[in-house]
Amino acid sequence: MPDSDERGRYGPIRRGSGGQPAHRKPFDISSLSVTGLVIICELDDPPPGNSRPSMSMKLTQYLRLSDESMIRLDMDRGVSSFQHGHSGIVSWKRSAVDVIAEVLTLVKGDDVAQPDSFPWDDYAEAARLRGIAVDAEALCDLPHTVLLSDELASIFEF
Repeated sequence: MPDSDERGRYGPIRRGSGGQPAHRKPFDISSLSVTGLVIICELDDPPPGNSRPSMSMKLTQYLRLSDESMIRLDMDRGVSSFQHGHSGIVSWKRSAVDVIAEVLTLVKGDDVAQPDSFPWDDYAEAARLRGIAVDAEALCDLPHTVLLSDELASIFEF
């Protein structure tokens, strides 16, 4: 098979070709309900100018909607870990349970008076700013999921 055949071919869609032209459907986010909180954890760039072994993780928070789409909340967090006095190969090995517990601690509010509670009012406000009608009470009863990237799973050795 010649190279040009392996790359594939395309043809323009024309009205007379039997196909229907593509139409955009209106998207009404207000008709969707929130079904859960999703926290996606990914490897991040290390802090600039750092010479010690380090690992940085960024946490991006989303609301999962009833159509399985997700809306990002601008409540992102992150953490950097450093190894002090370490030479040779560095191990970041941790259990999945420990990593998820740390992630959940990091996404909780900065309220010192209630360190073990999620900032549900802040989540609800961030959702309202995106056109999603949900209150704090409804959010706190929904399931939450922590997803770790393959890179992080490899680094944490699980």
